[in-house]
Amino acid sequence: MTDDESANGEESAPEEAEADEEEESEGRELEYEHYHAREEVVAHLESFLEGFREGDTVSLTIGEETIELEPPEHLNFEVEYEEEDDTRELEFELEWEERTEDLEIGSS
Repeated sequence: MTDDESANGEESAPEEAEADEEEESEGRELEYEHYHAREEVVAHLESFLEGFREGDTVSLTIGEETIELEPPEHLNFEVEYEEEDDTRELEFELEWEERTEDLEIGSS
C-alpha cells in the first residue's frame, strides 16, 4: 500500500504540507505537517538527532524559511501522547532559552 492509498485500497488525497509562519513582536513560529513513509520520518529524525548529538548547528528549512538551531547542553524535554477514536498522536517538544550573557565573578 502506498502513502496515497487508504486501508480499503482507495486512493486518498495526501495531506497538504503546511508551512505556517506567524510574525509576532515576541518571535516566530513555523509548522510542518505531511504524511511520509515511516522510513522517511526516521531519516529526518536521525538527521536532526545527529546534529544535536554532535553539538552542531542544526538547520531546519520549511518552504523558503530556514532556522539555525544551536541548542545548549541542557534542554527541557516533553513527550505527549493522545488517543482519540482511531487516531494516535505522539509529540516531542524541546525547549530552551537563548542566553548570551556571560557571568563574571571577582573580588577587588
